Amino acid sequence: MEEFANNHVSEIAIQCSAQSSKTQTIMALACWAIAEDPGPGMWVMAAKDEAKQFVRDRLGPTFESCGPVAESLLASESSEFQFTSMPFYVVGAGSPSKLQSKPIRWLFLDEVRNYPPGALDTVLKRTRAFWNARTVIISTPDREGDAVDRAFKAGDQRVFHITCPKCTALQPLVWEQLKWDTNETTRPAGQWDFDRLTASIRYECNACGHAIRDTPAERQALARGGRYVAMNPHAPRHRVSFKWNALLPWWVRWRSLVEEFLRARAAAKNGDVSPMKTFVNESLGEPWRDELGEIEDFEFLLERRGEYRFGETWPDELCRFMGVDRQAKGGEHYYYVVRAFGPGGQTRLVTYGRCNSQIELEAIAQHQNVPASNCLIDSGFKASDVYRFCRKTGWKPTKGDAADFFLRRDPRTNKNFRSLWDKTRVDPAAGTAMVGRGKLLPLYRFSSNGMKDLLLEYLTGTFPGWSVPRDVGRDYLKQLSAEHRVEERDVRGHVRYRWHQRHEDNHYLDCELQVMMVGLVTRLVGATRNASCLDRPRYS
Repeated sequence: MEEFANNHVSEIAIQCSAQSSKTQTIMALACWAIAEDPGPGMWVMAAKDEAKQFVRDRLGPTFESCGPVAESLLASESSEFQFTSMPFYVVGAGSPSKLQSKPIRWLFLDEVRNYPPGALDTVLKRTRAFWNARTVIISTPDREGDAVDRAFKAGDQRVFHITCPKCTALQPLVWEQLKWDTNETTRPAGQWDFDRLTASIRYECNACGHAIRDTPAERQALARGGRYVAMNPHAPRHRVSFKWNALLPWWVRWRSLVEEFLRARAAAKNGDVSPMKTFVNESLGEPWRDELGEIEDFEFLLERRGEYRFGETWPDELCRFMGVDRQAKGGEHYYYVVRAFGPGGQTRLVTYGRCNSQIELEAIAQHQNVPASNCLIDSGFKASDVYRFCRKTGWKPTKGDAADFFLRRDPRTNKNFRSLWDKTRVDPAAGTAMVGRGKLLPLYRFSSNGMKDLLLEYLTGTFPGWSVPRDVGRDYLKQLSAEHRVEERDVRGHVRYRWHQRHEDNHYLDCELQVMMVGLVTRLVGATRNASCLDRPRYS
């Protein structure tokens, strides 16, 4: 707040944890600007719909409850406030015309990590007309080297430091100094007892080892007794930046952070690093560092991220499907992907994950509102067991095939045509004494190479509409790009393209191939008419 009123400062960058009063603080700055030093103001959020909700639920009530601001308010709409001495706009980062059209003195950029590509550079030019303009960039970070991380590093990098209540040593407030006991009391039989663990949680001074306990009074004293220290004092005077983590807000229990960390670490050991990335970004306020150096494999997939997050309702959704890949290495387990389809071939990733039993699979499908008739499972491993499961549940078995295509007959023209998929029938009792006595199951076969070629067209944006949430995990992206297409020539010089695996795990890719096949079967992909259930396929 002090730096916001300093005309020697033109940019304030804040990289911090989620739910730590950052937005409320910036709203207070906006109130100060309107009442004390007016000039055209703009608040930019990631999405237009999000901006409307923000105005209704938070910004509007804040302006109305601040006396000097409310007195100068002449009129307000969903995205614009008119004050006696200045306008104040609230826009989404996905609206280029609104980002470019107006000169702005007070520019507030909220959750920059979620802006579409190029939006930040566009909006930063709006302040050039004012010598005393101020830009505030505030966000939880995403990845190392992204816009938020660059903005923080360009400033003087002020990091919150605490003072030890015993030895008065000044030190940065860092996660590494938060300690807890690991023994038979806190982790009996290898399972964490978080209620007992709570008593051992403490922050240890890095100088004298004094233990600060996880109580409201001690957390509040720690926060009030600290201050910011510039770690890059030679930065340009007009650029200041701040960083803090979730240990600082005194209302956040350290127990909740420890529990989040331990659960994220357990998930990472099972191959799912997305909870750990969320913890690093939103609790530690740190950018995610890709220490394995494999980000380049799926860098292009980042462009398929949409302006939505997991759990958000999609009004245009027509139906959803679930694809499952069964694995046996390390014990029986299953990978699954749920994807929704909308009009015009649009499709969004709803959720993905891993579970350990068929019972869990059924529960997940029910929880995600996927009807059994829209659930598919790969039958390439232990086919008979998969067929029996499908007969019991109504799910559909699938199988990838090395064939480049299948010949199928169009019932309307009675002519054969090439297709990437085919529907046959299998006996779920094959290999048992009950063979031939029960109802046959539909088996959906598809060309593995051909379906991967088609999916690649969507992944690279050749065909629009295929997207993943903004907060999709690195584990999903890595598995989706686990294979790449390689040009091969035979002895006669004929060229063919084959897919080769470059990473061991490609299970989410296999799940997405099944869902892509469903898109063809139901004509949700590549057709104007839409079906909503795999039981009513339409031939394309």
